[in-house]
Amino acid sequence: MQSKIISQKGKAVEKKLTLDKEVWDLPENIDLLTQVLYVFNSNKRRSTAHAKTRAQVAGGGRKPWRQKGTGRARAGSIRSPLWVKGGVTFVPSDRNWKKKINEKMRKKAIATALSSKLKDEGIKFVKFNDKDEVKDLRKDIAKLSGDIKTLVVSENEKVLKSVRNVEKFKTTNPKTLNVFNSLDNKQMIIDVDAVEVIEKRLKNEK
Repeated sequence: MQSKIISQKGKAVEKKLTLDKEVWDLPENIDLLTQVLYVFNSNKRRSTAHAKTRAQVAGGGRKPWRQKGTGRARAGSIRSPLWVKGGVTFVPSDRNWKKKINEKMRKKAIATALSSKLKDEGIKFVKFNDKDEVKDLRKDIAKLSGDIKTLVVSENEKVLKSVRNVEKFKTTNPKTLNVFNSLDNKQMIIDVDAVEVIEKRLKNEK
């Protein structure tokens, strides 16, 4: 399976890129992508609901009044849940939203997302020039993206740095590429040098 390579100036390169079918030519699998995305989003969730029990509320160490003889109900602490500013009886606890998924499923989902994106012509394989300045790289990548929300995948820090703070761009290393950022962007610009890293990672090769 072969794909064309373009330079960062947008011109076609004579050499073709050979792609592994096990990574770039998988059939669509909506159920797998949905399941992996559900786990991914669940693991990003943080439990923020919190309240204090009577043991955590400050004060209330002294008995408000004596046990008998006042005509009032017995009270042992002003931090009782019955009192204003007292503790909460059944507090919302820190819930753990973490979920697990099979590593094989997760990697296959990434490959499925890449295959789908490639079939929709949403991936551009680019040969970057390391000698160019960061500002020149930024201009060239901006032209390649065509003002579309784009994910740039590369191991080259200069390439990532050139668009890291630009609003319409997201950046990632091929070793941290996941299902979410593969699908969350309309198109991907992948450094030619990162292709082999992606394939080895998704096929469990060293």
